[in-house]
Amino acid sequence: MIAKIAFYQSLVVFSCISVVLLILSFYLPGAAIWLRLPIPIFVMVLGILFLAVFGLPTAGGISDNWKEEEIEKEMNKLRWRKKVQLPPLKDLSETEVLELKELERLQEKWDLDEDYV
Repeated sequence: MIAKIAFYQSLVVFSCISVVLLILSFYLPGAAIWLRLPIPIFVMVLGILFLAVFGLPTAGGISDNWKEEEIEKEMNKLRWRKKVQLPPLKDLSETEVLELKELERLQEKWDLDEDYV
């Protein structure tokens, strides 16, 4: 998950820098080639990062519920690392799922170091 966030952050940063370099290259025609030179390098770096994070694109494309699938994949990785065998969300009852969501909200509050007095 962290690698995906880092990829998207790199994408935004490289895009912003590329736009600035293109604008400068139009205002400074003498230095245009030097200002446009980093852009293909950025594209190559982003391509390598994409392949490292997501792997080769599949022929199936992106499904409608890709976000849930990605979250479930990340949860499975965490379970594997911690070796905790939790039942899948489909096997949990509605009250258990709601209790888990409430627990997640409490953990987020605890992470923010809020006072509970």
